Amino acid sequence: MQRCLDHVLKQSYKPIELIIVDNGSNDGSLEKLKQSHRECIYIENSDNRGFAAGMNQGISIAKGDFIVPLNQDVCLHKEFISACVGKILTDEDIGAIGGRVFAWVGDELTGDLRKGEGERTYLLKRFHVIGGVQTDGEAWVFVPTGSFPFLRKKMLDDLYLHSGYFYDEKYVTGFEDMDLFFRMHLRNWKCLFLPSASGWHVGSGSVGGKSTFFSKKTDYQIKILRNRYFTMFKNLPASIFWWLSPYLFLTEAAMLPYFLLRSPKSILAWLVAWYQFVGSLPDMVIKRQRIQKSKLVKDDYLKQFFITY
Repeated sequence: MQRCLDHVLKQSYKPIELIIVDNGSNDGSLEKLKQSHRECIYIENSDNRGFAAGMNQGISIAKGDFIVPLNQDVCLHKEFISACVGKILTDEDIGAIGGRVFAWVGDELTGDLRKGEGERTYLLKRFHVIGGVQTDGEAWVFVPTGSFPFLRKKMLDDLYLHSGYFYDEKYVTGFEDMDLFFRMHLRNWKCLFLPSASGWHVGSGSVGGKSTFFSKKTDYQIKILRNRYFTMFKNLPASIFWWLSPYLFLTEAAMLPYFLLRSPKSILAWLVAWYQFVGSLPDMVIKRQRIQKSKLVKDDYLKQFFITY
């Protein structure tokens, strides 16, 4: 946490409002930060409310025109914010910017790109994000890196106005960023990959460095699977859903035997995810109606981001 904070404070862009949301930590780290960094704004939760709720708390009190929801296992290049601000001010339709992501390994901030993160991002037709497609220049993409996206506050306020929230707290954690960016595109905000904006990421720091789906605990797997269903149900226009339906149905049909071979415990996660999704349908129907009613883009615009199975 301290190294992440140091890199934020060394940003060349000034001024910066730094809001720290503590989700019920009990290791004494919060007290140390408050003693050494009195200039920060602190939000203290008595328990872990999850990523989505914690970020919403910070966004709600932020006074700036731009927001960077930052994971603690990230270090930003000192010019990150300056590069993003300089670019976003040239186009009022840009709602988010993603930077180039390098690997933070041990104590070293390397020059190696993190596999599958940042760079050019697309959607697979089985409803999964593919990232890390290298490009030398700027590119319009579907999502920025989830570990340090640069967001326009006006875009976030627009999402809140038309869907009732920034991040959906029903998710707790997992897929909440994809849901936000899907709603962003539906409202006709654009996302840019900017290679001159960069940072370093450890990856899965909040879950003990376990970066693969099968290495995570069952309750986390449940959230990932359930939240994927939430995101599809709320955000996919009907014509896009039916266009994708062969790929989605094939994926579901293959999931059970695949889990049986790779990780039998994940079958339980899949079943519980479906149970929780079905139980949440009344709430999801209301959210879907509100989101689809506010959609500004044509369906062909969304299709361009789905590149392959």
